[in-house]
Amino acid sequence: MDEKEMELYEKLSRLQWLIQRSRLKDHVKNGPVGDPTRGQGRVLAMLRIQPEISSKDLAYLLGIRQQSLNELLNKLEKKGYVTRVPSETDRRVMLVRLTEQGKQAQDQNSETDDAGIFDCLSPGEQDQFNAYLDRMIAAFEEKCGDSMNDGTREWMRGACERMGKEQFERLMNMRMGGRSFGNHFGQGGPGFGPFGGFGRPGDPEDE
Repeated sequence: MDEKEMELYEKLSRLQWLIQRSRLKDHVKNGPVGDPTRGQGRVLAMLRIQPEISSKDLAYLLGIRQQSLNELLNKLEKKGYVTRVPSETDRRVMLVRLTEQGKQAQDQNSETDDAGIFDCLSPGEQDQFNAYLDRMIAAFEEKCGDSMNDGTREWMRGACERMGKEQFERLMNMRMGGRSFGNHFGQGGPGFGPFGGFGRPGDPEDE
C-alpha cells in the first residue's frame, strides 16, 4: 500500500469511526429502537419497508439465526411494536407485522444525528461519490468471490417473487448497508458500509 492509498484508507477509517460515534449517540438518546442499523431498530426499519413479512425471510434479511430474531421480536412484541400471526395460506409460516405503534416509534426516531450526512456534497457530487463506491464494491466482490450458497440463492429468488423486485432490492440494500465489508465478504478487519459496519447487526446483545 503506497502513501496515497494509506491516506485514503485512514480517511475511510476516520469516517467510519465518526459515523459509529454518531450512531452510538442515537442509541443512547433514543434507546434500542433508535438505531436503524442494529438490533430492534433494524427490525423496525426493515418492517417499515415491508410491513408484513415471514419470520424466515426477516431472519435471512437481517443475517441472524431464527432464535436470535425471536429474542428481538419478543422484546418488540412486549412493547406493542410488532405482532406475529400464522399465515392463512400456510399455518407453518409465521408472519411478522408492524403495528401502528411500531410505525410511530420509527417516525419518532427517523431524525438521527447523522441525518443529512451527505448534505455537504452537491447532488452532482453525491452521484459521483455513489459511482466511486459502486466501483469499489464491485472490485471487492470480484476479488473476494461469490460467497452465496445454493440455499441463499434459492431463498433470494423466492423472496423476490413474494415481495416484488423493487421492495426486495430496497430490503437487500438495507441489509448490505447495515454490515461491514468485512462481515459481508467473510473477511476480518474494519468495514466501510454506509452505516459504518457495526460488527454483527441484529444480534440479541445489541438489544
